[in-house]
Formats: sequence, structure tokens, C-alpha cells
Amino acid sequence: MSNMLINMVGGEWQKIKHYYRDAIICLAIFAVSSFAGYLAVVFMGGEAEKHYEGIKNAITGGGMPENMFSFILSRNATVSFLVLVLGIFTYSAWPVLVLVINGAIGGFVVKFHALLYNQYSFEIWLFGILPHGVPELSALFLAAGSTFYYRRLRRRGQFAWSGVMKTYLLVVLPLLFLAALVETYVTPHLIGRFLL
Repeated sequence: MSNMLINMVGGEWQKIKHYYRDAIICLAIFAVSSFAGYLAVVFMGGEAEKHYEGIKNAITGGGMPENMFSFILSRNATVSFLVLVLGIFTYSAWPVLVLVINGAIGGFVVKFHALLYNQYSFEIWLFGILPHGVPELSALFLAAGSTFYYRRLRRRGQFAWSGVMKTYLLVVLPLLFLAALVETYVTPHLIGRFLL
């Protein structure tokens, strides 16, 4: 039983070779959008604070959740699932939209915090975003990138929803679980030590 599970997981990770270039394109879209969000804060000046409060309320629903781990995991798992499933139906337009919005928000928040706490932006990326962002964004890029692969399979008549679910359960979800653990239990300590 355990060998079968290991083989399934290994096979799913092997499939990434079919869409890793698409995932890299998704990374590039996110990076450009992050830079745009960063520039927005620079050009807005004092107006940025009003927009920041709106972004914060939209993300947290106006308050901090009691169980941060569950909140982070469920939010990211839902977004990635919708990216993967809706991307197949929308010719990958939905994943691109999600990447643009998330990238712009990320760049905006990083630059706003850099100004607010008199830090360099790279320090906020390094200690506040990257520790959990590497697995979290990898999951998002792989989910978005795989939609291109599954659309190619649909055109060839080789598409199956079981493949989509395996990608989600064996590739995307484990990365999101790791990211939620790091964001809940490691990132706050790094922020407290290096940024505050």
C-alpha cells in the first residue's frame, strides 16, 4: 500500500516536466504584477494607506482568525483548486487573473510595509514572505501552469478529471500544507527577530 502511494506521488511529480515551462511563465506574470504593485505605492504616496486597509480587510475579513493555520490552508487550498479547475474551462484566463491580482497585492503590501516600518523591501521579502512564499507560490504556479497542460490533453482527447485531482492532491496540496505550517509557526518569529 505504501509503495503504491509512493509510486503515485512520484509519478505525479514526474508529470511536472510536461508543464514546468508554463509554471515559469506564471512566475514571470506574478513577478511583473508584484513590481506593478510596488510602483503603485510609490506613485500613490499618502493615498496608499487607505488602499492598504481595504486590502487587509479583504484578506482577513476585518479581523484575525482564531486558528491561523486552518485559515491560511483553507484559503490557499480553495484559491489553488479554483485556479486549477477554472483554468481548464477559461483557457487559463482565470489563473492569469489570479496571478496578476496576487502579485500586485504582494508588491503593494511589501512596499507599504517597507515604508511604514522603515525597512528595505528585500528584507521584507526575505524574512516575511519567502520562507512560506516559496512552497505557497510554487503550489500556485504549478496549479496555474498545469492548466495549460490539461488543456493540451483535452485538445488531444486524453483528458481525465482524475489526473487533475491527483495533481491537486499529490502536488499542490502538500506544498500548501507546508506553506501554512511555515507561515503560522516560523514566519512570525522571523518577522519578530529581523523586521520589528
